[in-house]
Amino acid sequence: MNRTLLQTTTLILIAASPILAAPAQAQSLIQLPTGFQYPNGITHSRDPIRLRSAASTLYVGSVTSGQILRITLNGKTETFFPGTDEIFAATSLRLDEQRGVLWGASPDFLGVRGADGQVTRRPHRIFAIDIRTAKVLQVIAMPAGGFSNDIALDENGGVYVTDSSRPRIHYLAPGTTQFRVWAEDEQFRSRQIGLGGIARAANGVLIVGMFSDGKLLKITPQAQGNPKVEAIPLPRSLENPDGMQFAPDGSLLITEGAVSSGNGRLLRIRNILDTKTPKEIETLASGLESPVNLTIAGQTIWITESRIRHRLLPGKEAAVPNTFFVRRFAL
Repeated sequence: MNRTLLQTTTLILIAASPILAAPAQAQSLIQLPTGFQYPNGITHSRDPIRLRSAASTLYVGSVTSGQILRITLNGKTETFFPGTDEIFAATSLRLDEQRGVLWGASPDFLGVRGADGQVTRRPHRIFAIDIRTAKVLQVIAMPAGGFSNDIALDENGGVYVTDSSRPRIHYLAPGTTQFRVWAEDEQFRSRQIGLGGIARAANGVLIVGMFSDGKLLKITPQAQGNPKVEAIPLPRSLENPDGMQFAPDGSLLITEGAVSSGNGRLLRIRNILDTKTPKEIETLASGLESPVNLTIAGQTIWITESRIRHRLLPGKEAAVPNTFFVRRFAL
């Protein structure tokens, strides 16, 4: 299907079905190059002179490849980073624009199937790339065989990493090469996939999602001792909460991957830092195909729809989609 036909078909589907709940509006699709599959990590840079509040460039990584695309909003798409033996996935991307460093998570989510049919997984890690030269600055393995899922940055250049297999949030301090356990709590533990998405508020509070259990947790730093972990009261369990970011108004935007139902959503929760009252969950968009991550610039949201659900369903593994894309919404 060519690009024009794909976009036309998408607009018809949007008009014909209740995919959106105000105030989000579908704007456009960015079709990704042939051969680039299962997009996941996404972040953006700004032009500090002309576009102070809007994104000028997107960076998009893959679940199954270390390749990272650079997409300028005038329509040019190129390979920013081809991937290496050490960087074999880019499931989360966050840009430290002040220091010119692109951080990413590289877990071996699906593993490598050998000739004997057995699946092996390479050690999970995170990486740092110089945004100007595409030179790899660091590749750091997760401690104790942990699963690097999502990352968040602080204003000093520190990196928080959620661990999906151990009940921990790790922290990499600026200028260091070794993680320390920033928070460890039994509320992070799951029988399936544990901690997933992570977002950091301006006051240093973190919100994290439990991917399989459908919960959101608030983690508040303490002057002394371990951070305080609180469950956020929700009217329902979320169906695989994944990527999340704070919007300019302080609300939290979340992708709901929906492995079981297939009805992926973009959600908004206001006043998320107040854990005393139950939260209303607003559905801004539905009918998305395995939405996994997002980035926000001003009132614009870009979402990666990985379209990877078929790889998680027995007997459907060979049904690879023909096209992959990034979807753009406006609040």
